[in-house]
Amino acid sequence: NGQGVRQDYSKAVELYKKSCDSGDGSGCFNFGKMYQEGKGVKQDYFKAKELFGKACDLKNQLGCENYKKIKSQGY
Repeated sequence: NGQGVRQDYSKAVELYKKSCDSGDGSGCFNFGKMYQEGKGVKQDYFKAKELFGKACDLKNQLGCENYKKIKSQGY
């Protein structure tokens, strides 16, 4: 959100990826949101769905909700 620091989507993507790779569901959810919104990465709904699914597998409720929503949109 850029609170107290300069907003940097590329750095956010890097940190969310690291968090997700280490098994953190919130990191996977946020990494997926970056792909869904095209912030710091090229917009990719299929990659977002994959990351939301991983977040859901890691017991992140928002990941589960977003996975279902994006899947129902045909991705």
